[in-house]
Amino acid sequence: MLQLSNDEIVKGIRSRDKEVFEAVFKQFAPSMYNIAYRYVKDEDDANDMVQDVFLNLWKGAENLDERAPINHYLARATVNTCLNRIKKEQRKEVYAKEQLLTASPADNTHSLLEHKELEAQYRSALDKLPEQCRRVFEMSRLKGLSPAEIAEQLNISINTVYAHLTTALKKLRVVLINKE
Repeated sequence: MLQLSNDEIVKGIRSRDKEVFEAVFKQFAPSMYNIAYRYVKDEDDANDMVQDVFLNLWKGAENLDERAPINHYLARATVNTCLNRIKKEQRKEVYAKEQLLTASPADNTHSLLEHKELEAQYRSALDKLPEQCRRVFEMSRLKGLSPAEIAEQLNISINTVYAHLTTALKKLRVVLINKE
């Protein structure tokens, strides 16, 4: 790994030196990930935050201040990115709650009726499937079993499981689409 001074790092990033940028990424990404993870408590989100910070660093390379240590800049940028994401999520939640509160009771009743009607259509379509086909579909979709587990439990081949699933999905799709 390159051992560079803060000035060399800033000059390298400003000149868009990929080797310097890569060295900075390798050196600082793990600590940035740890910072992000403390805020968002999710590995994928933390990785996304780190990627966002480095993307913004690359895009705004010419604005990088050579007086600020790069590790401080990256840490602050990571915290700000996390806080912005958290605020955005909170605004989404508030908006969703407001929508629920401002929706009229008639809207809620209508949605509930539509949901119940759709569920009844689904149940009816499911009941019309051949027994083995319905059993395979329910084991897959409702119990979450894999095709191999279903094949083993029902003592049928895995290809038969796939055939039943395909049949069930086609028939359910036809029934539910024609009802709309």
